[in-house]
Amino acid sequence: MHRRPLLACALVVLASLAATPSPAQDAWPSKPIRLIVDGPAGGINDIWGRRYAQRVGEALGQPIVVDNRPGASGTIAAEALVKAAPDGYTLFYGGMNPLVAYPGAGGAIRYDPAKDVQPIALGTIGYPLLVVGSGFGAKTLADVVARAKARPANDELTCGTGGHASVGHFACIQFARAAGFRLRAVHYKGGSLAAADAAAGQIHLSSGFSSELEPLTAPGRAIAIGLYGPNRLPKFPDTPTMTEAGYPNIDLPSFSGFFAPAGTPAPIVARLNAEFVRAMQRPEMTQWIQGAGGVWMPMSVEAFATMYRRERENWKRMSDESGIRVESQ
Repeated sequence: MHRRPLLACALVVLASLAATPSPAQDAWPSKPIRLIVDGPAGGINDIWGRRYAQRVGEALGQPIVVDNRPGASGTIAAEALVKAAPDGYTLFYGGMNPLVAYPGAGGAIRYDPAKDVQPIALGTIGYPLLVVGSGFGAKTLADVVARAKARPANDELTCGTGGHASVGHFACIQFARAAGFRLRAVHYKGGSLAAADAAAGQIHLSSGFSSELEPLTAPGRAIAIGLYGPNRLPKFPDTPTMTEAGYPNIDLPSFSGFFAPAGTPAPIVARLNAEFVRAMQRPEMTQWIQGAGGVWMPMSVEAFATMYRRERENWKRMSDESGIRVESQ
């Protein structure tokens, strides 16, 4: 005769247990977090990723360990992300090459950029620079054009990129087409590696971002000759924009961001977004971003996801217009 009250009591207990977060979820993060970066050590995404990782790791009470996975236009790193468990312990930083530019150019990938990743937060928006090695003898875009047009047809200038259909590849090809000469793109595992070879005289030109080029330009090993952005950079005040040099309409805004595997619990994604935005707003970070010529803005998870979708559409259109297709390699 006591079964009904006991059953009711049991149902109340079960309901309360179902509404209570699991100890595992409560404890997140209870171990170090891996941050996969789609470029080599010393590259732009490695530099940015480590700065964010240090500050967000401190806030979460667990270290965020960078795992560099360069190569194949960043697709090695993206594939490692989508294969990871969606538990908040594997994140990804980067995205432009493997999630936007390369797929937009028809690159063969074993993941779906629209369905297999969860956008978390914007890192920064920046613009690449075109550089030449100091031994090349050119100091301006006009010098490069003159030298290119004076060479035999079978002796093209070479331009290093961070991979086929990467941002650097677009930078090389767009300038050459706008200036009316041909060049041969040489693909590396990261933009910083290409820039180092340009500085060493192994190739003629390369493209990269302020933070990864400064160690080469500061000692004079490489010279920045053009910026694919709307305004000159504080650290490169003498480097003209492409528009100033007479080549309008070839700006290349490039974003980097944080992603997780699709299916990562929403509370973890929300916490990560809050911590990355908080880190971005710290004075030392904003000063460093601005000094490097980056643009930053706090974004919710939803706003960043919208931006990510829009950029995939924009770069696919740019690929179609420029003729950069992976199958043409």
